Amino acid sequence: MFLLESDNLLLAFSISSILKQKEIFHTLEKKEKYFFTVKIIQKNNFLELKKNTHSLKIETPTTINHLIKKISQSFIDFNLDIKGAKFYPLKRSLVYKNKEAYLGDIHFSIFSQLMLNRNEGLDKIKLYKDIWPWDKDLQLNKLDTHLTNLKNHLKEKINIDFLFFSRSGLIYIGVD
Repeated sequence: MFLLESDNLLLAFSISSILKQKEIFHTLEKKEKYFFTVKIIQKNNFLELKKNTHSLKIETPTTINHLIKKISQSFIDFNLDIKGAKFYPLKRSLVYKNKEAYLGDIHFSIFSQLMLNRNEGLDKIKLYKDIWPWDKDLQLNKLDTHLTNLKNHLKEKINIDFLFFSRSGLIYIGVD
């Protein structure tokens, strides 16, 4: 997840709408947690997307597909290190010792939320409600099953042992 920023709110909301349709996870809210920030600056005949020192210019007018392609290509290599493994949020994958494991929707949601909250822990009930917002009955064993399946998936695909442990209602991620 990344923060999308712009002085032009209409532009930010328009691009955000497109990104949502393409299931590229981002936020417009600074109060939410995110991995990095992409600032969009509109100039006369181009859009500039800035992330730290990296800058991308896209000539306008442009197509939605071209815009999405350029955003994806520019930020796809962003990764986070967790005990020697690399987590690529935009690729929805983990790489460890030259092996790659792709994460499905629920596994990606769980893993990315745990990575965003890896120092302070993640409220188990909040995570459950984020993944299954329409469930009327809270079934934490459902979440525990998905955590176990995620752990087994990563062990099988890239031979890494992640630990998911709970303390005072918060879930943490670790590596064995």
